[in-house]
Amino acid sequence: MYLAAAVLPALLACWWLMTRACDGERLAFAHSSAPIPECLLLPSQGWRVITSSETVKPAYGLFTRFLPPATTHAISHVPLPQHPGMASGGSNMHNDAYVSDVNDAPGPLGLNSIIRSRTQGFGGYGTLTFDSRGRIVAIHGNATNFQLELLDAGTLQELASFDLPPRSWLFPLQGVMPWKYLGAGVYFYLDGQDRAIVPTTDNSLLVIQVPEDPAVETFTLVREYDLSRHVKTLPWPKLDSVAWVMPEWPAAGQDVARYWYATIEGLVGVVDARSGDITTWKSGDEIIENSFAVGEEGIFMMTDQALYRLNVDGSDNHNHNDNDNDNDKIIVDWRQAYDRGPAAKAGHITRGSGTSVTLAGSVADGLVAITDNAAPRIHLELYRRSNGEKVCSVPLFKDNESGTDLSALAFEHADAAGRPSGRFSIMVENNYGDHVFPMPDAHAGIARVDAIRQGDGRYHCEQVWQTREKGIAGAKLALRSGLLYMYINDDSPALGGYFSAIDFDSGETVYRQHTGMGHGYNAWQGVLFLHPTSGALYTTTLFGIVMMQDAP
Repeated sequence: MYLAAAVLPALLACWWLMTRACDGERLAFAHSSAPIPECLLLPSQGWRVITSSETVKPAYGLFTRFLPPATTHAISHVPLPQHPGMASGGSNMHNDAYVSDVNDAPGPLGLNSIIRSRTQGFGGYGTLTFDSRGRIVAIHGNATNFQLELLDAGTLQELASFDLPPRSWLFPLQGVMPWKYLGAGVYFYLDGQDRAIVPTTDNSLLVIQVPEDPAVETFTLVREYDLSRHVKTLPWPKLDSVAWVMPEWPAAGQDVARYWYATIEGLVGVVDARSGDITTWKSGDEIIENSFAVGEEGIFMMTDQALYRLNVDGSDNHNHNDNDNDNDKIIVDWRQAYDRGPAAKAGHITRGSGTSVTLAGSVADGLVAITDNAAPRIHLELYRRSNGEKVCSVPLFKDNESGTDLSALAFEHADAAGRPSGRFSIMVENNYGDHVFPMPDAHAGIARVDAIRQGDGRYHCEQVWQTREKGIAGAKLALRSGLLYMYINDDSPALGGYFSAIDFDSGETVYRQHTGMGHGYNAWQGVLFLHPTSGALYTTTLFGIVMMQDAP
């Protein structure tokens, strides 16, 4: 009884410090559906706030403009090819089959910004996709449960939901922190028929139809593939997880014949979409931490030791016979080892490259972009798509402050006539730092490197700029506005968040827009997303989604 009498006031005091310490400085953003509350803090932060002699306010102001809106302009570029089996408005975490993180879309210019948010308590969204009606299709997860959701892209109101398998009761024994777990549909994708293709916690692959009219129907399970016997066997209580799935590139006018998947232990599999037959491949002791890219000529996969281009049976995808799955065999078109460094960098999940594979340009003349994990600085490494030949290596950021666990952004510029110019721009974000959940420790910034093809086919590569902004959330580039969008953290005691817009040409900050205070607005290793038509910008946070768009 005496213990309870002592503990209860202590718990109430901690709760007050975590939620009420900066009540007077809360910033109310209207028109949100179940908005994220302001001032969700750690008890130690709440104590700093109430003992501070200064008024608690956003460190960089509510909104700051550094460059006029007139400085923004569209970027002339070679259009990215549309994968026939994937949604066209933003189909996965990195936007498209090339994993470009580049959007042929408008973005907010910071004109009387509207901020909205949505929360269901602690937990958030790994990937936001956009269906053919412009609605958001996303997976929400917390410590135990996962749910596929359909949201209104403007109000963030939930329109429909579908329960996914929860975490195994063995998960606490895995030795993996929840925010480092890459399974459970974090990397699902949306196909061209508005179907979510979702890898789950029980190693099944689900095909789920998004409802046309959620007022009269809901999500429908179309098909389930059991992959549980086609992952790596591990000693109890560890479990391998299917984390990434993408469709191979089908011939014109044909449906997707195969789904490719990869597990965190480095096993790669191919699922015949029609028969359900599964073929797998493993490269020694190599593991996989990052998503893979799909090109017309094959699958581009990265392990913690090498970059691969993979195929089935050595045939190109345009001549595949759907009836020969019994003879399917995953083969290596080419392999390129890279410098995996002496150990995992601060802020990385594993040793090896922290980037997903990114493609740019055409099958014949295009490039593959990754980073290595070299010490004391990582390098942007560029290879030819056709044969894996390395064309350049550019060191990034400062010695012993250089690392990334985020995908590169890349595209090819077009010339004055709209034709491929042979000039590529690649952007890499530095998220090196001793991050201790939920407190990020990012080092600046994002570096832009241009690779220019010379007359003899060789490339001249050099860094163009590096931003002063710092964050650990995946950035996006809006080609129609010419702005690169980041999400950065507030340095005040009551940690908050800002959308930051960067001028693509100069690397200078155009504006910063405050979103809210506290960990509800902490984007801890989240990702930004751009709506394909409205220009709205979204980020995932520890407590949900935050959205910004210009006032109409």
